[in-house]
Amino acid sequence: MSARHAERHAAIPRRYEESGARAAKQFADSGAATAKGTADTSILRSMTNINIGIIGSGGMARHHLERFSSMETAEVVAIASRNEQTGSQLAAAHKVEFIPEWLRLVERDDIDGVVICTHNDSHGELSLAALRADKHVFVEYPLASDVGDGEEAVQLAKIRHRVLRVSHPEAVSNTHKALKQKIGELGDLLLTSFVRLTPGRGARPEILFNLPVSGTPAHFFIYYIYPIVDFFGGAASVKRSAVYEGLTEHGQYDRFVNTLTVEFKRGGIGQWTWAGGIAINAAEEHERYVLTEGTISDAGDRWHCTTPAGVTPLSIPDSPQPTLQELWLSEIRDAAHQPPCLEDAEVALESIRISLASEQAVNGRIQL
Repeated sequence: MSARHAERHAAIPRRYEESGARAAKQFADSGAATAKGTADTSILRSMTNINIGIIGSGGMARHHLERFSSMETAEVVAIASRNEQTGSQLAAAHKVEFIPEWLRLVERDDIDGVVICTHNDSHGELSLAALRADKHVFVEYPLASDVGDGEEAVQLAKIRHRVLRVSHPEAVSNTHKALKQKIGELGDLLLTSFVRLTPGRGARPEILFNLPVSGTPAHFFIYYIYPIVDFFGGAASVKRSAVYEGLTEHGQYDRFVNTLTVEFKRGGIGQWTWAGGIAINAAEEHERYVLTEGTISDAGDRWHCTTPAGVTPLSIPDSPQPTLQELWLSEIRDAAHQPPCLEDAEVALESIRISLASEQAVNGRIQL
């Protein structure tokens, strides 16, 4: 595992496991008006406590509930889940209200922000409903499983001055910030390449290895696409090749190999390869950025920069960073006085343009 992804995956339960490897997701280094010019009454009502509703009752819902419950400035007031058993149990364990219908939670006047941690295929619908109800949104990646939904969500957040934060951790990652700075010193992109090989099918293959629910590997592995888009911008074209073994009429499969190649609008090529359920003893991961003045690559446990002058390790600062939950709360408080920054949400949108285009570019090329 690369140094950056070891950092990103250090300590918290994740939604799915990749052959036992995708078992943690902690970041170790680690709104405003309902209409323009209108005061945000929910924030004015509760500047010290931000009331939160959570949709979902799986591992990520539990993680967010524990995080927010430990913060003095936040209060989780309700949980909604289509799984009444797990939802009611989680709500009872934390002494909050359980609501079987998520729309009722979204429409409540006493909730300022909604945390969405459901299956990938519902992220867009739930985010749009929450934003239309003038709620701030924290949604697990991917932003949506339809580009139109993602575009509308970002636009609604702008119009309604609402915070839209997707759970990509790069915003609070010292490693990502150090990589971004170093990339800026090494000229133009020529090639970025990424390879991930995993032996198993994860703890919940019925969800992960399921095209209708989780999308293609490029979509459910979008956390490998997002940082590259943040470095190098959006894509002009996407080409994909894919093999699914044991593919059923319901979209479930046993083994896969996916490759994705993009041409970036700013120039340069991006390549990703994922293979899962394959005959390999342990997961492997390799990543590098080839630029006109040097190459940055991971060496298993840390990043190195190679130039004609030699090889040097990438210096990663050990500065304290907020958690994503703390960042979201601070953004909500700031949104009472100024429009929220949506740069990260726009990167998330550009990322799903790539991951979802890969569904259309079956062994072919699609212009974006």
